[in-house]
Amino acid sequence: MDDFDLDLDHLDFDAAAQNNAAKLAAADAAAAAAEALPDEDDCAGGACKI
Repeated sequence: MDDFDLDLDHLDFDAAAQNNAAKLAAADAAAAAAEALPDEDDCAGGACKI
């Protein structure tokens, strides 16, 4: 079982969680900004354009 001994003491889980939360917040802000843009012809994603 010595092959699977993992030393996780060097990992910073708190910093990783904060970094992930910041990335999610940035993604949410980008999605909200994109959603706030006006739709030119009321066609969602160009679905009705031929």
